[in-house]
Amino acid sequence: MKSIATKKVAGGKMITVKVDHDNVINNIEILGDFFLHPEDSLELIENSFLGRHVKEDRLEAINRIDQIVAHNGLELIGITSKTIVDTVKEAVE
Repeated sequence: MKSIATKKVAGGKMITVKVDHDNVINNIEILGDFFLHPEDSLELIENSFLGRHVKEDRLEAINRIDQIVAHNGLELIGITSKTIVDTVKEAVE
């Protein structure tokens, strides 16, 4: 099943998540007008969702994204790990 969700976050930034899933996330694309530094690190966050159950605990997913951000010295600008996870959850529901 393919689904999509879009959210407008505080400050006017947009995030769109496109997900191909059944019981698990098979493919995911995160798009929007937010910033991530370094720019080519978005794939790390996207890959962290692959193979995860669509009903994964929200806090576990947020913590996983926070760990990726901290471990790799990433900077999310205009969105948070919570925003990402909430948009993914909305897409798969």
